Amino acid sequence: IDFTIPFRVDISKVRYISVEDDGWSQFDGWSVFTSPVDRELKLAQRRVVNFLESSCGATVEHKEILLLRYSLPIWMAHINNNGMPKFSQWCSATKENAESSPYDLPMKNMYWEGLKKLFGKSDHTAYVIITGILERIPMAKASLDQLLAMGKELREQIHELLDKNTVLIYPSHPMTAPRHHMPCFTGFNFAYTAIWNIMGVPVTQVPLGLDKNGLPLGVQIIGGVNQDRLTIAVARELEAAFGGWIDPAEKYEMYKY
Repeated sequence: IDFTIPFRVDISKVRYISVEDDGWSQFDGWSVFTSPVDRELKLAQRRVVNFLESSCGATVEHKEILLLRYSLPIWMAHINNNGMPKFSQWCSATKENAESSPYDLPMKNMYWEGLKKLFGKSDHTAYVIITGILERIPMAKASLDQLLAMGKELREQIHELLDKNTVLIYPSHPMTAPRHHMPCFTGFNFAYTAIWNIMGVPVTQVPLGLDKNGLPLGVQIIGGVNQDRLTIAVARELEAAFGGWIDPAEKYEMYKY
């Protein structure tokens, strides 16, 4: 990565692609696992598009990437096939075995941890336990191979789409900040960020102020392989234009204690 390139770029000359959701509106069997994108988040993303077009003179292409609707199963297939230590093995790490290779650690029974959690006896958060359970869900080889092939196809599409001067604008999450423990019921929404990890591309989160309830808004800026400097440069310009991060507690008295 060439870090000598200045972070500041002429954002009017960058090519932009806006994708507003993972294809949830194209209902199929997998669509039920993620929430529809909140209206306020969509409006925030459209304000970004409007700023780029009207204030910067940039051109923004609106696009659907159909394979993104399979983000969750593609991610699940890859964590089951990446040859890396399992999440439940990392959860077995203690001070006593800290020097051990993760490959040598036993796989913690996350189902048992889930049961313990109900009685406040587990050392792990609910979200860690859910992730550990997800990776243990068995997949038939045919399904695994099909999902890995879909992941490869999606990666090729993304890499071809995102050249050295192109970024993709995508929701960071389909919901604004949820109440405590709500993610236990909408846990699969993490697919909106997880998919980019296995695509092997850089992502920068941009704060876009607060919604009508005082909750933070934002979008992801996704670039091509090794184009971290471009995502950061665009994010810095957008952050400056939209005021950057705003502390809800300072903006809204109701959040002060």
